[in-house]
Amino acid sequence: MFTKLAIAAAIVTQPAFGIETNTVDTNTLLIDVEDAIGDTCIKDFNTNPTADLFPTKWSSPSIKTYGDVDLYGAKFEPSVTTELLDITYHNNYKIIHNKFVNATYLLYQCGTEPPVEEVESGNHKLILEVPHKGGLLLTSTVQIPAIELLGLRSEVKAYVGNTKWISSPCLNHMLDEGEIINVDGDRDDVGHSESASSVEAFLAAYPDALVLGGPYDNPDAANTMVIAGSQENTNVGQFDWIAFYAALYNKEDMSNRIAGSAQQNYDCASENSYFLSTSPIQRKLKATTSTRRVAEGEEDGRPTLLWASWFSGYGWSVASCPTYQSDTECEWAAACNIKILSRPEGVGNAPESLGGRYWYLSDEEFLEFGKDADRWVYKSQHWLKVFEEKGEEYFQQFKAYRNQQVYDTQGVSPNSWYEQRLAEYYVVGMDVCAIMGVDDGLHKSRWLRNIFSDPIGVMPECNVAEIDEPYVAPVSECVPIAAKLNVASKGEGEVNVKDNAGAVSAVQGLTLIASLAVVASLW
Repeated sequence: MFTKLAIAAAIVTQPAFGIETNTVDTNTLLIDVEDAIGDTCIKDFNTNPTADLFPTKWSSPSIKTYGDVDLYGAKFEPSVTTELLDITYHNNYKIIHNKFVNATYLLYQCGTEPPVEEVESGNHKLILEVPHKGGLLLTSTVQIPAIELLGLRSEVKAYVGNTKWISSPCLNHMLDEGEIINVDGDRDDVGHSESASSVEAFLAAYPDALVLGGPYDNPDAANTMVIAGSQENTNVGQFDWIAFYAALYNKEDMSNRIAGSAQQNYDCASENSYFLSTSPIQRKLKATTSTRRVAEGEEDGRPTLLWASWFSGYGWSVASCPTYQSDTECEWAAACNIKILSRPEGVGNAPESLGGRYWYLSDEEFLEFGKDADRWVYKSQHWLKVFEEKGEEYFQQFKAYRNQQVYDTQGVSPNSWYEQRLAEYYVVGMDVCAIMGVDDGLHKSRWLRNIFSDPIGVMPECNVAEIDEPYVAPVSECVPIAAKLNVASKGEGEVNVKDNAGAVSAVQGLTLIASLAVVASLW
């Protein structure tokens, strides 16, 4: 049902969780909309062609650094914002610029016409109407989280490749029901969904569909828009590419709020870890099993993290910091102010068959490298396989194993690490801080599973009745310890906790009480 909406002059969009949005000046224009601007086509645009049809705009985030220098001495220099994506707005059209492949895409509001000079320039890989109505073909599981966060599952018409790696319950349901076509994959063998022999065959049947390619796909391929969020240098920057998907459907307001909330929680977890690991209070804390605090005797009060997994035929892959573009564990360690073991220069081998880009350690090198680490994150679902191959005698030489402080990435499900986890980078950051003992003691690790005590996670069933219900991570928001507790050291063993419970909400008040109990238990 259509309603009339007047876009008045000087519309101001409110900041979303610290992300600055734009103040938009427009002339009054009556248009037909369905519920909100962007859900359908504009009528009678020619009566006022200078009106701004995109009152809510994407704006790049301001990304914090985690301390002046990192654990390796001024090497941690993250991007200050999203570096490889830009979106500019021009009344009735917007231009997405993928700087990684130097490709631009012009998106014009349905019901209007793209500017002739832009069309004739030949500068843009694609020119299309928005909101996009032709459906999407996904080429990787890493593209699924943004789609689900924005509530756009029904826009997915096809998936390229083997669908066994998809962990989304709703996309698997849609594949089972034939609502998503499996292109060049496995579904035709089991009779679940339609299949197509190639992308070309799919596009012949669905000529208006968009193909979302990866960063190294051909940007000149038919109907293709290249997504390169994985090439950003920070977690925040990678996640901010949700705006690319949102721009196709005029959902920038939603993506701004989602990205802002995620960054707020991430920064909160980092601030909490710095508060706990650097304040006079933290230096007085004693180890307790209930709060997983830093154990006595650990060098300078901080535990050491080993981040490593085994690759059959190559060796042990370990963190190599700082290489933040691909190794987000380096950033998580910096955000949590903990020490992560980094491969020493010259140690290991880089097979020429892999282009010399990836380094691996032998069993002997790895033992010497990681035997004294306090915690070990094994970034894979194949711990049992390598355990059987190497034997318990080998692992008994590692302190983390002897102390039952080994974690893998199956906390949510075996395959979710390369899918849903990308919608929850801030939750993983909170997990890292939690297992390392530099958090408020209230967060239960969701993604990092203790292999000795935690079960392998299972994805919930899809709410089929609400297939386009936006995905929301099932975790509580981070509560800043310093701000909510207002704890100040007053000497060698004295702590002053001001009562500010009345200044917080009922939910935060409950968290405050729990936090006070944690602090009290540590003294």
